[in-house]
Amino acid sequence: MRKLLIILALMLPAAVFAQDARVLTLDEAVAIAMEKNKSIEQAKEYMTYLQGIYVEERSAALPKATLYGGVSRNRDASTGSAVNSDVYNSYNAGVSVKQALFTWGQVGAAIRAAKIGLRTGDEQLRLYRQAAVRDVNVAFTDILLTKQLLFIAEENVKQRQRHLDEAEKKYKLGTATDYDVLSARVALKNAQPDVISYRNSLTVARDNLKFILGVDYEVEVQGELKPADIKPADYDSALKSALANRPEILDKKLMVDFNRELVQVSKAGDKPRVDFSGSFDRIKLDGEDEKSLTNWSAGVNLSFPFFDGMATKGKIIQAESDLRRTKLQQLQAEDSVSLDVRQAVSRVKEAVEVIDASEGTVSEAEKLLDMAEKGYRFGVKTKLDVDDAEYNLRSSRVRLAQAWRDYRVQYANLLWSAGIIGEKKDM
Repeated sequence: MRKLLIILALMLPAAVFAQDARVLTLDEAVAIAMEKNKSIEQAKEYMTYLQGIYVEERSAALPKATLYGGVSRNRDASTGSAVNSDVYNSYNAGVSVKQALFTWGQVGAAIRAAKIGLRTGDEQLRLYRQAAVRDVNVAFTDILLTKQLLFIAEENVKQRQRHLDEAEKKYKLGTATDYDVLSARVALKNAQPDVISYRNSLTVARDNLKFILGVDYEVEVQGELKPADIKPADYDSALKSALANRPEILDKKLMVDFNRELVQVSKAGDKPRVDFSGSFDRIKLDGEDEKSLTNWSAGVNLSFPFFDGMATKGKIIQAESDLRRTKLQQLQAEDSVSLDVRQAVSRVKEAVEVIDASEGTVSEAEKLLDMAEKGYRFGVKTKLDVDDAEYNLRSSRVRLAQAWRDYRVQYANLLWSAGIIGEKKDM
């Protein structure tokens, strides 16, 4: 009875946990991450911030209208005689308008730079979304792997229990010694900690997926660890896709355009500009002689800061330096992406080769164990032969499960490196 309880305790947790958890497929997990992931939400807020900057910069091209008004009580004693002083109330209201007419391209360049800034926000949002899809794939696959490793460990416990039962049966028949029984019992106890460890690892893996999804409820995954199909990895097509689609690359290109516009803004600092200004106001004087006055003005103003202490020249030097620096950053980013893609392709190919090498080994190890166990029952194989066969089978299953996991994770990393993970694009 005690042995049965131990086995049931080791086998139950995963099933019990699944009853209270929300079971997700990979597509469902990705969809939740797109809505709940905290990094994506921050990127969306950054988009709102950039929208505010664009509105602010665009305001330079639009008219500025100001409504003003006031009331005052006045006493005019300019004649020096208090008797002849004139005390009256003054009421005034009016509106003034200012509009930039010509700024030597400064306003237009600033607006274009703000538009480019909005596009950099789009690329940053793409970056976080792709990162979330990649992280969900990895976390989801890690859960599948841990469940597979837990299953292998549980099967090992069952196997050890069968060996103990067989040893006790033989001991009662007088064909085995107490050493054989004790050895089988120790082997069973040594197999149990692996189950406990993988069970804890499964909890950690589920919590990691919850964190990435940004949810507060328990989750369980549904799917097969074994890949549905094995896709080849080609460096040239992956690199071409990466240079065309990676958010980091597109962001660097946009930053080059952004700094080019800032150079134009800086160059306009000491150039002439033309502005329109106008005002209309109504004044009412309420005293001994009530009066109402109407004033208006309109004009075009030219300003030419032809010498500003070389401040504009300094700004131009800084802006041009920023432009050259962002061009170098773009080239560096392309080199980094090229290396990233090469490593991702290499890892995918390695995972495929390991799968090819491991799949046939498992079936052979299963046959070997079956032969060893039958031989042990009939006394033609030793316990050491059975232990070796069990170890080989367990190692083969673990290696194959890890190879499946590595392929799925590394292929997701390849799609990430190519800049198309989570998007309907092909390499």
